[in-house]
Amino acid sequence: MICPQLAGHPMPGYTAGFDDDGNEIREFEFPSQREINEQDTPFLRACLRLASRVSKFGNPNGGGWYHERSTVVEICEIVENEKNRYQSWSFKEGKNLDDRD
Repeated sequence: MICPQLAGHPMPGYTAGFDDDGNEIREFEFPSQREINEQDTPFLRACLRLASRVSKFGNPNGGGWYHERSTVVEICEIVENEKNRYQSWSFKEGKNLDDRD
């Protein structure tokens, strides 16, 4: 379940398509609350917890990235990339939202 304070809060989503050359095209849009809720899974929450813990405390095994499982590294990269993408979007588009200062 999505946290109540986030319910209805606009977040960036994207529609993916392909151009004539087969390159992916991404366009930002606001996902519906139903679409947001569908993404809220136990696996996603575990990934977010893992990335948060790595960010706060460092690598789980303490031996550097070379000693981590590739899935741990990939999960942390995906979460960090999405966080950066959201922050970039909010800086650019946030000024146009009514609920922002």
